[in-house]
Parts: sequence; structure tokens; C-alpha cells
Amino acid sequence: MRPVPSRNDRGRRARWQKEGDDRFMERFLASGLALAFALLAVAAFARTPAAQTGPEVLEACEPGRQEIDARDLPRSVDPARCPVEGRVVEDGPVGSVVPPPGKGVYAEVLTTGGAEELGVRRLENGTIELEHVGGESGGARDAGAGSFALATKSLGECGDPAFDGSGWRVEDTHVYRINWRTTPRDVSRRAAISAIRQAGGNVADTVNGCGLGDRVPAGVAYKGYTARQAGVGGGACATDDGLSVVSFGSLSNPGNLAATCVHTRTGASGYDVVTSSDAKINKTDYHWTTEPNDRRCSRRWDIEGVMTHERGHTFGLGHVAEADHPSLTMGPTINGACQASERSLGRGDVLGLDKKYP
Repeated sequence: MRPVPSRNDRGRRARWQKEGDDRFMERFLASGLALAFALLAVAAFARTPAAQTGPEVLEACEPGRQEIDARDLPRSVDPARCPVEGRVVEDGPVGSVVPPPGKGVYAEVLTTGGAEELGVRRLENGTIELEHVGGESGGARDAGAGSFALATKSLGECGDPAFDGSGWRVEDTHVYRINWRTTPRDVSRRAAISAIRQAGGNVADTVNGCGLGDRVPAGVAYKGYTARQAGVGGGACATDDGLSVVSFGSLSNPGNLAATCVHTRTGASGYDVVTSSDAKINKTDYHWTTEPNDRRCSRRWDIEGVMTHERGHTFGLGHVAEADHPSLTMGPTINGACQASERSLGRGDVLGLDKKYP
């Protein structure tokens, strides 16, 4: 330690004080820098995988996988455990791009032997909710108390009250367009347009042979031609573009007759609201007709009947069990080629719409 100058030597004493102040400042700055480097080191360590304490990403959702298998996920998925933006969730032959928060999508492929479906819904907080995974299907419900119906094959279309209601509905009017340039060559464009339009009316107007009136206030409106394709890639639903389109084309599985995507947003009435609904009819693997009862018809599927079933989904109807309710339009199996039974709604189909649209 340097000796302290006497009070009489003011010049030396001032220099001594200044040197002391400089040494103090140097030590202060050195300590501050050391503390700053220590804090940076702690922050860097906290960002390393080993130091993370957040939820672990699910194996099915690991980065690098564009498709996520819904069968490997819980029915409610924490978004922190499954980064989903821009990715597709699949369940066998059916799938969908994951919608943004507050939106949902119902994807269905109708086959000659039944149907496959998948529901993907995002809550406002980003949570993903999955429905109809792994062959799950909505049970047929009775219009009276919501319990499982005991309807059997013997009841027929006018005696079977079973239905299954989905969690969405059309508000006001469902507006759509048709890409009629995709119509198969063996079906006239005019006839195809008429069949698709009538299918929408069959549901919106609850066309039936049971004497049940139309009490559904929602409507359907055809707004002409569009060059766009239905937003159905193979069996997967694309991102909602707000435009509803019906077109003919190819589907990924040759067993698929048609595919439908119903896009929704969260509604205030207890039901989600349909924002768009696309349908694609498979013209690559099947032949189609608008005259299924013609005696010359052979192995041709009815455009109007198939689209009536698909429009049932658009308006919020789910599937009923085919084995117990074969006479209802919303059974998951079309009753075969060259027949038109799906054009006319059964009692349960009408009651399901009546309950959804009071």
C-alpha cells in the first residue's frame, strides 16, 4: 500500500486521491464485466436442450415429419407438445391440414364399402381436438332424448328416427360453385350440374317421402362456374380458402367414391359455423350417371344420391350405423350402383336437421 501524502503537500495528495479513484473504477468495471459474462453463460446454458424444462414433443409430431398420424396422438393435444403449423394430420385414407386456432375441419371419404372420417378442431388457445380416429364413428341417436336409438332394419326409412348430429351447422345460406369442366365425358355437364344442385336442395329442403315438412331455415345457393378445384388432395383437406367448390377428379384411394371437407369457425350459438365445404367426386375409378333407374344402367353411381349424402355432412349431419339403419341417407354406405335411394331423406335424417335448425 502506498503511503498517504501529508496534508501540507496538497499536490501530491490530490494526485494520490485521483489514482485511488482510478483504481476503484477499474476494479468496479472488471467486476461488472465478470458478472455480465456469468449471466450470459447462464442464459446460454438455459437455452440448451439439456436445460429445457418445457413439455417434450410427441414422437408423432417430431420435426421433419410432414404428416402426423392421428392414431399416435391423444384425442386432445397440447400445442407445445405437437408443432402443427402447415402440417397434415392423417387417419388412414383421410386427413387434413391442421387449421388455425378457432377453426375446425371435418374430412370424410365415402367408399363403396363404408366411409372414413376425421375431425380436427383447434381451440382458441391452440389445443388440438381429434374426433373419429381409428374407425371411431358417431352413434345413431334418437330424436327424443338423445339416447342411442334401438332402430332396426325393419323400421324402414319413414320409421327409423335415428340420427347423429355433428357440432356445426350452416348459417343463413351455403353458397358454392361447380367446376363443371371436370365433368366425366359420359355425363352431360348440364345433367351433372342439375344433379349436384338438386342434392343440395334435398338436404336444405329436407326432401323425403315420409310426409315430413321442411322446417330448416338454412338454404343452399349455386353461384355458377369456377375454374378452381375442390380443396381435396387425394383424401386430405387443404387449407380453408373460404370458397366452396364441387369438382370431379382423382382421389388417392381407388375405393373412394367421393370426399368432402367441411371447414368451420367457432360460433356463439353452441354450434360451430360452416365457412366453406368442398366435395370431390372420383371420376378416375368409377362411372357416374344422373339416371340410375334406367334399365340400361350398369355399374354407374348416382351423382345426386352421393352428393345428397355429402351435403348432409355440410349441413351438420353425421353417420349412423349402417347395419342398424340401412334405409337412412346418412348411413356410411351407399346402397350400390344404379339406384337412387340416397336422394330421399329418411325420418332420422329429417329429425336430425330439425333439431339442429330449430
